[in-house]
Amino acid sequence: MGGYDLIAYAGNAEDVVLMRAFAGHRGGSFVDVGAGEPVSGSLTKNLVDGLGWRGVNVEPLPERHARLQQARPSDVSLCVAVGDEPGTAAFFRVVPGRGKTGGRGLSTLRRDVLEEHLGDGWRHEELRVDVIALETILSAHTKPGFDLLKVDVEGAEAAVLRSADLRVWRPRVIVVEATVPLTSRPSHQEWEPRVLAAGYRLALFDGLNRFYARDDEADLYERLAVPANVLDNYIPYACARRAGLIEPD
Repeated sequence: MGGYDLIAYAGNAEDVVLMRAFAGHRGGSFVDVGAGEPVSGSLTKNLVDGLGWRGVNVEPLPERHARLQQARPSDVSLCVAVGDEPGTAAFFRVVPGRGKTGGRGLSTLRRDVLEEHLGDGWRHEELRVDVIALETILSAHTKPGFDLLKVDVEGAEAAVLRSADLRVWRPRVIVVEATVPLTSRPSHQEWEPRVLAAGYRLALFDGLNRFYARDDEADLYERLAVPANVLDNYIPYACARRAGLIEPD
């Protein structure tokens, strides 16, 4: 592949770690809560394209959900939010403000998280979204022992993880964003005890996410425990685009 083995689509090269951990495991399955875009920032694009995985993309922003449906016709894509209080709720779409660009990845159910963004110059639009329990999604679309659960919901991770019994579903790997949005302040204290009690070990903290392997997956734990590095021979997506190595998404 032109001097490199892999393009890292995820912002912190999380997908490089996952591709190393699951190397050779074709046809796997995932549930991606807070899936975002199908290409830029995606933790699962390499798994889908390189290993033939299929899964469930959960994304409450309608425009992102539409792009996921178009790009991943073999996946299930749900335009909902996930939490432990099913019903409908306000969802805050973060949009550019003073000197800001982008921002969709900061959108959140949490008003306190929104207030921090507004104080930093972002603006917002309010949507009404359906909220369903993770347990409901798993019951409808997967089976116990699936390969990967990823949670990135801008401050609402604890509510997502409370809404399913991980001791029953036992995904092989769990990846959860573990800092307060746009900061390095840890945010895992509220939800990590639940994950560990369900039979998981922390394999890696990459500065943004915490990677957990099931405690009966010693080999997988070892492959997860090293951050993305030069030996993985990867190139970041943004660099690949600037170099004209891939078409813009």
